[in-house]
Amino acid sequence: MMDTLQDVFRGSSAKETDYIQYAVYLPKKDDESDMTASLKDALDMINSHVQPIINGYLWQKDKFHLSLAYDQGQDPSYPFLFGASRFGDCVNDEWFIVYLLKTVSSLIPDSVISLVDNDGDVLLIEAALDIPAWLDPSNSQNRVYLYNGQVHIIPLPTSPADILQATSGPLMRQKAIDLIRSNSKNTLASAAIQQAIMDRISEYPSAAMKEIHRAGCILPNQAAFVLLSEPQLITLAIEAFYLRDPISMKACASMKTFSPQSGLTETVIQFTKTTYAQTVSQKFYAPKPFRLPSVKEKKQFKFAELGMKVACGLEMLYHSSTATASDHADDDTIDTYDFDNDHKYTAYAAHLEKLGYFRSERKGSQLYGLLEKQSKEQYLEYKKKEQDQVGKKYVSLDDLDVEDEASTFDGSSHVLSTPGQSVKQRIDALLAHYSQEALNKLLSVNPHVEDSDDWMNVDPQQLEELLMKRMGNMNQSMMADLQKDFSSDGDKNMDETMDLEAIMSNLEHFVENSKSGIDGVEFPSNTRMEDEDDDSEDDDYSDDGDDEGAIQFDMDKFMRILRGVPSATDRQEKEEHDLSHVMEEMDQEIYSHDKISGSFAKLTVAESSKNEDDVEEDEEAPVDVQLNLVKNVLESFKSQQGLPGPVGNMLSQFGFVLPGDNEQDD
Repeated sequence: MMDTLQDVFRGSSAKETDYIQYAVYLPKKDDESDMTASLKDALDMINSHVQPIINGYLWQKDKFHLSLAYDQGQDPSYPFLFGASRFGDCVNDEWFIVYLLKTVSSLIPDSVISLVDNDGDVLLIEAALDIPAWLDPSNSQNRVYLYNGQVHIIPLPTSPADILQATSGPLMRQKAIDLIRSNSKNTLASAAIQQAIMDRISEYPSAAMKEIHRAGCILPNQAAFVLLSEPQLITLAIEAFYLRDPISMKACASMKTFSPQSGLTETVIQFTKTTYAQTVSQKFYAPKPFRLPSVKEKKQFKFAELGMKVACGLEMLYHSSTATASDHADDDTIDTYDFDNDHKYTAYAAHLEKLGYFRSERKGSQLYGLLEKQSKEQYLEYKKKEQDQVGKKYVSLDDLDVEDEASTFDGSSHVLSTPGQSVKQRIDALLAHYSQEALNKLLSVNPHVEDSDDWMNVDPQQLEELLMKRMGNMNQSMMADLQKDFSSDGDKNMDETMDLEAIMSNLEHFVENSKSGIDGVEFPSNTRMEDEDDDSEDDDYSDDGDDEGAIQFDMDKFMRILRGVPSATDRQEKEEHDLSHVMEEMDQEIYSHDKISGSFAKLTVAESSKNEDDVEEDEEAPVDVQLNLVKNVLESFKSQQGLPGPVGNMLSQFGFVLPGDNEQDD
């Protein structure tokens, strides 16, 4: 329960945490110390490969980070590499991490990698149109992994031998990892699933750099200096601005840290496309310390308004950051620690050299310096855990505690260039070196080149192209109809080609023959797909010399025989008699109400003695079922007003897309 007004305001801006968790499992070793050493070597090699790729990338919330961990449920019973990263509204961060993990699975021999996000199995969600019919959230747990750069899905048991080999109950993670390594041929996912994932990550790592957006801003001098010195602060500042509350807004009333009164600077700042869109899309009135130019000066006003929002975000970030200086005051950083006189670090660096961590780079090269910096940060992380006597890190893989941010996201949340410092400490350290001369030096090397923000404007044609690209694997006839509906003369073409008889035939077949269950209605297309998948799975997993079919057992028939229930024929005749009796009673009740019976269109008969165009309706005439069906379908579709609805969704399953109703009601 919220006890204070401050809790109420902070709770109003709370939202579900969007995150991805990932784990890298290596082959188990008998000795735990050997296992730990193997994991540390693997972690160093992963950092050596990943660090050059992510260098300069702006993370929306958390970065990619791995550390040694154990599962609370002892599944698996041995240690592994674990990481969890929040990506906020930037889904590209999540897929960048998926790309990194896919490359890691190819880099580290025999590594099996699992990854899920807060919505479930991220790989299955992306390849939802291509996954087997039997696979759903109820049975997919611990079945999807990355191995040797490919997606692997552990199938359900298909024979008594498979059932005997499988453990009772849900598939255990440790058993699944062993199955992937020992039976990788049968667990390899289909080519369609592999392609769906590759289509999503094929443009990485170059796509990661395309996420950067450079925009002109007029900022207070100190704000410009801080952002040019530490570009990653922009995402944290915009998050503080975007999720602001009345409490944090108080800091903007005075702007004590980044005051515009101390001078303004026009420069170009790096945003991510997500943070830029979040900033410009929000209406925000300038606090008293700011004086914006006239709206008529469009360019200057745009720069000043954007800079004002960024400066306010920095101010709110600085004052809302938890004051943990006392906790970290004695922490070493790569700038303050004496690595030259630490023999343990010298031995650690020599071990990295033998592993090939520095990738044959010469001392003094840019890449060598980057890798050396990463190795020093990793060494300080190990050293700090030893000094603090931190025990084994335990995580719950099945139910990650996202509320415990300090523990769960420890490491990945340190996105700044100095992981040992808090945000407040980092800003204070940068401001301690601020001077006009230092600012001018940064401005001189900062390219004054802006990016176009036309990507924010998506016209109908671009939307159509994106839609067709994302739905390219769906029913081709459905997509052809959808294209006609988007075209300028789509209504005309649709009217000419729409086959009402085919629609009625499909609907009648659907009502009479379709089945339903707890998962919903089984459409004819789904049934055919399941049959095809079952046939293909039988072909894939059947042995060459084994012609025996799957064991079939009709439980209902078996129980009827045991209970001595009458035969199916007798029971069917009785059911048909009871059903016909019920239908007769329903017909009588309907016809007894004038309004109900009058709402149905009935069959009309042309009088022979009169003009054939003149028809009369017999009150006793039977109801025209097809006419009423067409009429109700069209009226229901019209009531959807272009939005998704029951009729539109049902017809789409049959491959029909009705045209939009552009006519005005009479």
